[in-house]
Amino acid sequence: MKSFIFAVCLLLTVGLFVTVNAFHTVYRIDILLEIANQLPKTEAEFENAADIDEAVFSLISRWDKEIPFIVCTAGYGNINRCDEAIGALAVHFQNQSGAEFAVALSEFCDGLKRLRILEGIHPEGIF
Repeated sequence: MKSFIFAVCLLLTVGLFVTVNAFHTVYRIDILLEIANQLPKTEAEFENAADIDEAVFSLISRWDKEIPFIVCTAGYGNINRCDEAIGALAVHFQNQSGAEFAVALSEFCDGLKRLRILEGIHPEGIF
């Protein structure tokens, strides 16, 4: 009977850890998506944007801050996709290339949305 109780306690502990980790990871990804949604989505918006320097640098620094945590639970394929997109986003921002910036931002947001689904508690992430 003791081993059954221990097994149930262990199962509940693992389940609690997985649930808390999923919610915390999704929260971190949501913060990144929130910052990314403040950036211009098209070339015309990029050219007319007055002061997006802070938002771009905030997104890049936040990604650098969050990636060590996300790496612990997410697959490298999805993380590399986001990492390449944020690198391209930074380069295109420095070059003031609005069209490529919009494409890189779109790829980054799409990668984050996929990470969110895979790291969250969704049927799509399980099956």
